[in-house]
Amino acid sequence: MVNISVIVPVYNVKHYLRECLNSLGVQRFSDCEFICIDDGSTDDSCKVIENCMNGDGRFRLIRQENKGLAETRNVGIRNAQGKYIAFLDADDYFLNENVLNTLFQKAEEDDLELLSFETELLYEGNLKETDNKDFYYYKNHAYQGIRKGKEFFIDMMSNHEYCDSACLLFINREWLLNQGILFYPGILYEDALFCMQCFLKAERMAHLSEKLYRYRVREKSIMTGSIRWENVRSRLVVYREILYLLILQGKDDPRLQKQITEYLSLLASHAKYMDEFRIDKQSNVPLTPLDNLLMKTMELGNYRIEVNESIILDGLEKLVADSEGIILYGAGDVGRMFYHFLEDKGLNEKVLCYAVSEVPDKTLIFQKVPVLPISEAIKKQGEIILSVIAYNAREGMKRTLRQLGVSDFQVFDQYIYRALRHYTQESGNVKYEKGKEKDE
Repeated sequence: MVNISVIVPVYNVKHYLRECLNSLGVQRFSDCEFICIDDGSTDDSCKVIENCMNGDGRFRLIRQENKGLAETRNVGIRNAQGKYIAFLDADDYFLNENVLNTLFQKAEEDDLELLSFETELLYEGNLKETDNKDFYYYKNHAYQGIRKGKEFFIDMMSNHEYCDSACLLFINREWLLNQGILFYPGILYEDALFCMQCFLKAERMAHLSEKLYRYRVREKSIMTGSIRWENVRSRLVVYREILYLLILQGKDDPRLQKQITEYLSLLASHAKYMDEFRIDKQSNVPLTPLDNLLMKTMELGNYRIEVNESIILDGLEKLVADSEGIILYGAGDVGRMFYHFLEDKGLNEKVLCYAVSEVPDKTLIFQKVPVLPISEAIKKQGEIILSVIAYNAREGMKRTLRQLGVSDFQVFDQYIYRALRHYTQESGNVKYEKGKEKDE
């Protein structure tokens, strides 16, 4: 038995893998194992692993046919020998050589079942402008003490700072196995359910307000041809399983009930968001009666509400035409589609600026329109429109506006997004390239 097992699922990430494995090789903590699981890669990922092992006995290589991220992590858990388990995605890496020392000492000193910590984001290209995840991963509050995991969940959700990433957890393996917690096989977004179970069942948990992990935000987009019914179905499964947790664990705790309910609303919004632009038809795989009921309640798949997109677009055109000008809060794909729509209608001069939450590194001009920090943009006399669909991003923008004393603004919903997307596709104004989901 060793003290720490780091589980690294690997699938076609040869360009990032060496940096990931090097961050393990330099760890000063010696009593550990690095379990690299090649999940049927078709590139040279396995060769990179073999080269990086280089006589370091801490590395172990497991090769298997492709099983997906959830089951690959389960293979790692079942093969782990460490007292504690950590997860490292193959395109990410640890920030320094003392990460495992830091985690182990904290867990041992406080006899923890669960320890969470923080990450630093590494954006590729201009993704910080188009796919900003700071609001989701960065925390502005300290979470102190040794408490039950559900107390941390309640506090983090109340501060809009709960993050469901298994890679940001350090877990006592015996406790994990005794609780029967594994990743739900055969779905995407498996972290959501796994992390929720860990938080709700931990009796002794702590949080380190220290960035020990670097998460790479790679070129990918949810607004591409990569989203299919499987993405929606996976969210539906996670929703259903967390609904069970709400019934079992939230009924006697109003604070916990409130925050799990809020989290479920986030999942439902994300499922609807993806269902609006998936490219395939619904799968013929039969669903349980409960899942069908949830689909109907959430208006997914065959139960999706049909709307008159022409009326929506006419309303948008009139809104802009009657205004003194508009401020598009959000410079991503949704804002760009709206701009192209207005351009076709001869109203693009009404766009005063794009607004972003953070100050750009330099003065930006996009589509001949300036990009300003929202604190500067609101000084202009214009109608503020939140041109984003993602639930977390939208809620973060609302909080920012309220902090700035702004209460009057318009918000795009999934129906507006669908109308703009269909208009854009028919007019041929914008072409999207296929993206890639992160190691899924």
